[in-house]
Order: sequence, then structure tokens, then C-alpha cells
Amino acid sequence: MKKLAIVEEDTDAREMSAFTFENSGYEVFRCKKETALEDIGRIRPHIVVVGDQLGNTSGNDLCVKLKNNEQTGLIPVILYSASKTVDEISKGGCADGYVAKPMQLDDFVYLVHRISLS
Repeated sequence: MKKLAIVEEDTDAREMSAFTFENSGYEVFRCKKETALEDIGRIRPHIVVVGDQLGNTSGNDLCVKLKNNEQTGLIPVILYSASKTVDEISKGGCADGYVAKPMQLDDFVYLVHRISLS
């Protein structure tokens, strides 16, 4: 079973995403932004899904830390946002994929699946 880590501050969005991916065959790990880097390094998921807004930091900041970390640098990361377009969240970004809400859940799952296989 593929492992997926979610870092999302909004409880409803996190649980909706977790439910969707669990029903799509992923083992889902919910990570808090404060411990995400360590948790992801320990869990070693196949892919990480990160919300763009994480309180006083951005999902892109976390993505940069993940990509620059020896343990997590090769794990694909998808950033998603409710308040920005794909063009806006991808500026200066290092993620492997970007999704803007509202989104079709099937498209989100397809993107995650496609990137996690590459």
C-alpha cells in the first residue's frame, strides 16, 4: 500500500483529503506543520500533499525544506491552495505538482497517483 502524508492546517480540508485518499488505496498520515519535516523523514511516504497556507508559514516554505533535506529530498510533493491559482502557487516553487481549489477530487487523486508512480 502506498503511503501518503498530508500537511494541512484546516481540519475539514485535511480530513476530506485523508478520506478521499484512504478510499483510493493510500495509507494516509496526518502531519502537523511543526513536526512535518521530522515526521515525513520517519514515515518515508511515497508522496506528500501540502496545503499552501500553514498559519504563519507557507506550504512552499515547507516544500523547500523537504526538498533540501537529505532524507526527504526525493519524495514528491504536491502543493494545493484554496486562495491562489496554480500560476500563483507555483511561482518560486519546488513542488512536483500544484492544485488550486476548487478541484475535482478525481483529478486530485489522479495527479497524486501519477506523480507518486514517477
